[in-house]
Amino acid sequence: MALRADNMLLRRYVEKAMVDLPALPTVVMQVVQATEKETATTSEIESMLMADAAITTKLLKVVNSAYFGLPRQIVNVNQTIAILGMHQVRNLVMSIGVLNALNSPSPRILETQKAFWQHSFASATCAESIAKAKGLPKKDIETIFIGGLLHDVGRLFLFTLFNLPYMEVLKESINRGEHLESVEARILGVTHAQLGGILAEKWNFPEGLIEMISQHDIIPDGTVPKDGVFCAHIADAIANELAPKEIVGTPSPVDAKARLWLGFNEDQYEGLKQKTAEQVELAKDMLGVM
Repeated sequence: MALRADNMLLRRYVEKAMVDLPALPTVVMQVVQATEKETATTSEIESMLMADAAITTKLLKVVNSAYFGLPRQIVNVNQTIAILGMHQVRNLVMSIGVLNALNSPSPRILETQKAFWQHSFASATCAESIAKAKGLPKKDIETIFIGGLLHDVGRLFLFTLFNLPYMEVLKESINRGEHLESVEARILGVTHAQLGGILAEKWNFPEGLIEMISQHDIIPDGTVPKDGVFCAHIADAIANELAPKEIVGTPSPVDAKARLWLGFNEDQYEGLKQKTAEQVELAKDMLGVM
C-alpha cells in the first residue's frame, strides 16, 4: 500500500476506529477503580476477578511463570494478592485486559504483537529501574511500571486494527529517517501517543497513567513533566534501541531535559540499558502466556 500525505481515506478509517474504541473487560475497569481507593480489600478484588474466569486463569499463568520465580505454585487470587500485592495484581490485570481488548486471530498480527510486548516490557522494567534509582515512592513506582508497559497502547491499537498500513508508516519512517510520530501525524492525522491517551481516558485509567501514555514521546518546550512522564520517555528511548527497527521506526532521541533530570553518567546509562536487556530475556516466558 503506497502512502501519501493526503491519504484521507486511511485517516477517515482511523478517525472512525477512534470513535468505536474497544472496551476493556468490565472486571478490569472495576479492579482499576477499586484499587484507586485506600479502602480496597483483598476479598473485594478477589470477588471481582472471580467473576471473569478467563482473566483469572491468565493471571495465575503469568504469576506462575518463571519470571516471578515463586517457590511454590499459586492456585488462587487470594494467594496472588498476598504475595505480589494489590497494585502489582492490578497492573497484571490491566495488561491482560488490554491484550484481550486488542486481540487478533491473525498469526501475522500475533507475531507483531509478541515483538511489541517485548518492547513494552523493556520499557516497563527500565522505567521501574529509573523510578527506584530516583527514590520515588513505592506506589508511584508501581504506577510507573504499568505506565512503561502500556505507554505504547496506541501503537498496539494501530498494529492490531490497521496492521498493513501501519507497517507502511513504519517503513516510511525508516526509509526517510523521519521520526515516527512525525510520519504518523502526517499520514494518519494522529500520533500513537495521542491515540493511546484517548484510549486510556476511555478506559478510565488513573490520571498519572494517562499522562505517561499521552506524553511519553515528545516533551514540549517550556514544560516540566511529572516524574512518571520522564521515566516513560527515557525508558521508551532505551527500549527502542533494543527492539527490531521494523516495529519502532525511527524514534526521537531522548530529550535533553529528561537526561538532565535523570542525572546518570554514561556508564550508569549503559548499565541501565544492559539491565533492561537482561530483564527482557527473563520475561520471555511470562510474555508467552499473556
